[in-house]
Amino acid sequence: MVRIRAEPSVRRYQPIHQHTVERMAAILARRESTPLDRVLVGKVQWVIECEGQCAGWVSLDVTSREHGIASVGYSVSESFRGRGLATGAVREIIAFAFDRDGPALARLEATAAVQNAASRRVLTKAGFREEGIAAGLLVIDGVRVDHVRFGLVRTATEMP
Repeated sequence: MVRIRAEPSVRRYQPIHQHTVERMAAILARRESTPLDRVLVGKVQWVIECEGQCAGWVSLDVTSREHGIASVGYSVSESFRGRGLATGAVREIIAFAFDRDGPALARLEATAAVQNAASRRVLTKAGFREEGIAAGLLVIDGVRVDHVRFGLVRTATEMP
């Protein structure tokens, strides 16, 4: 995961902080101990595996338990792109996040840099809808970058 976080193509559209292997292991261990139920708050993360290797990650960050809102993030190593791994991982996170026996969330959010067409396609294929542009949302390599906001709301028939 540390290697993937250092890839220029991964860092191009995300404000990623570099970590040592030890620091990354500690972060993942802390996230691993988080209960995956209706009281889930904060960030959890899973490794995307392909061919027995770490191909990337997908994360869910519950930002409002009161309103049932979380943000989704993901990244796939350049050497594993074009195989549907990100779309598959995001679809799995959606199913998990909306599961009544799991976090039972009501809304998921995500952003993708306006210039990141591949990431925007992932979110659209997974069922997210574009909700507008957030001008200068994130600072990446010292430059403010515009992002497209995406949202996905659990349907009324799925609501608790």
